[in-house]
Amino acid sequence: MDNMWFAEDREAARKDKSVALEVLQKESKEALKNSTLFQRRLDKILDILIDRTDTDDEDFSKPGWQRQHIANISRRKALRDIKRLIQL
Repeated sequence: MDNMWFAEDREAARKDKSVALEVLQKESKEALKNSTLFQRRLDKILDILIDRTDTDDEDFSKPGWQRQHIANISRRKALRDIKRLIQL
């Protein structure tokens, strides 16, 4: 699980020394893993969006298709980064 998920926990532990960071992270991890419906649906939506950018690359009839191709490559990278973040 990516460490970015726990930034809020680190901030809370810094402000309130009575609560251990490990406890906050464990609670957060459990809550996030229990959100499997959200994660599963978002994962499928991201797959659909990635597939759409693949099919957009096949249309060379549009003027400026090179820019569209570059934009699609960037979009796919961003979507894959999001998929990597939600992998619990």
